Amino acid sequence: MKVKSRKVRKNITLSKETEEKLKELARIENKPQSELIEELINKVYKEIEKEKKLEALKRIKERRKYFTGIDPNITIQKIKEQMGSEL
Repeated sequence: MKVKSRKVRKNITLSKETEEKLKELARIENKPQSELIEELINKVYKEIEKEKKLEALKRIKERRKYFTGIDPNITIQKIKEQMGSEL
């Protein structure tokens, strides 16, 4: 069961042209204007989050050369043993 979050009121200012487009979209989609705005914000936010993740992956790929030769299956305990440490 999906729980609806509490709504908050916001006062925004739009150009007349944007207001007309919003009204038209609301009519076409048969949705309240506030719902359309919320959907658009969520869509843009998801795109930004996706881009952030892709950038992080790109940085990981660029830095992988620094980790060549490291056994991915080695444990912290094994590393400590190899270093002679008992931390």
